[in-house]
Amino acid sequence: MEYYVDIADIEVVRAVNEYFPIDGFTTNPNILTKTDKPLRDLFAEYKAYIDETGQRLFVQVTARTAEDMVAQAQRLRAYFGDRLVVKLPAVREGYKACKICKGLGIDICVTVVHSTMQALMAAKAGADYTAPYISHIDNIGVDGVHCVDEIVKAFDRAGTGCKVLGASFRTVEQVDKLATVGCHAVTITPETFDMLIAHPSTDVSMAGFYKAWEDKFGAAQVTDCLPPTGR
Repeated sequence: MEYYVDIADIEVVRAVNEYFPIDGFTTNPNILTKTDKPLRDLFAEYKAYIDETGQRLFVQVTARTAEDMVAQAQRLRAYFGDRLVVKLPAVREGYKACKICKGLGIDICVTVVHSTMQALMAAKAGADYTAPYISHIDNIGVDGVHCVDEIVKAFDRAGTGCKVLGASFRTVEQVDKLATVGCHAVTITPETFDMLIAHPSTDVSMAGFYKAWEDKFGAAQVTDCLPPTGR
């Protein structure tokens, strides 16, 4: 599974990257409104980061017609390079733009997906990713995890290379369940990364290890017990 950080703050992305094996980060128009930094400065930092790490960046167009979406996608690609994935909305104009962008060699994620058919149409249009919004799907009375399960199975049967990028989570359990149904990627908040690896039994076991060691060896560390070099 690919893991992305869903946030606009590049310093937070760097902090998450120090600890976790992430594949990049995702943004959307709403996320970008939450930063006080000028977007031109922020985008320059984004480019420096993906050039440095080789990770992926997802940026969504703000245009409403296919022609304008394609024009924005081209400009974004020209600036950020081939580590960029352009996000297009799962609407009529977005599907048209997707087909054109793929003809231009631009990586595409069809986003704000709420149904299996929307995802299948995105894959058929050539999208590299499709992003179902799990909690949003739950809110309309459908099981978001089950919807992803259906999308993954449909993609497998169709032999498409499109990946499912799960987004919009309320709980860690939702992320866990997506892994079990074969979801290819998720984009999650920085806090969720810590929650994914947290387990009270691990904490109890580690406390036992530390106590046993300290009772026997005090403040010494395991490397203090190595023989001198050459012995």
